[in-house]
Amino acid sequence: MKMRGPAKAVILKAAAVLAAAAFLAVWAENKLAKPEMLGFDPPEMGRLESAMWRSYYEGRWMRLAWQAMEVACGQYGFSWWDGARLSLRAARAALFFRRNTDDPRCLPELENYYAIIRRATGRDFDVRGAAALELTWWRERRRGVAPDDCARTIARLTGLVHGLPDETVFPGAAMRARAMAFRDARRNGKMTDADWAEIARQLTRAYESFKTASSPHG
Repeated sequence: MKMRGPAKAVILKAAAVLAAAAFLAVWAENKLAKPEMLGFDPPEMGRLESAMWRSYYEGRWMRLAWQAMEVACGQYGFSWWDGARLSLRAARAALFFRRNTDDPRCLPELENYYAIIRRATGRDFDVRGAAALELTWWRERRRGVAPDDCARTIARLTGLVHGLPDETVFPGAAMRARAMAFRDARRNGKMTDADWAEIARQLTRAYESFKTASSPHG
């Protein structure tokens, strides 16, 4: 049955009102969000990052993007708007990198990723430098660089973004790099659920170390 003019107008008006309300809700949530990069829960971060690695290696890109949203919004307190943009940028960079480690599209995605973090948190750090360091340790890991050497790059990145000395965050970075090496030693389909659980435990310890080191009394 064809919809009559008045009924159609009412439905369109209701849809417009709902769209406007949704926009205002997203706008308000974005304005009120107060991201805190050190507000995360280490066990939850260990679980989420392990799950993100698994999604990456299994090519589950939509799942990876959603897990990145969980980290950005649930652990760091970014708004849904910023969290969605962060997860999209990170997932796109990871996809391009997986196909070609020299893909020129990786760096701009990472630069946009860190620009969102800088704007939302109010932290004053070198966005291009952070993106370059992120891509550097991705490449180091792909080349099989020793975990502690890769950890130095991760520590430089973490120190840059958080305004902390590299040596302060190096222990946590080293734990994270060793968790990566643990995964790499079991590639080619040899990873089990128990192995992923072990990686989650190692990452939890890495985030515990970082949170302790970055606290005023750490």
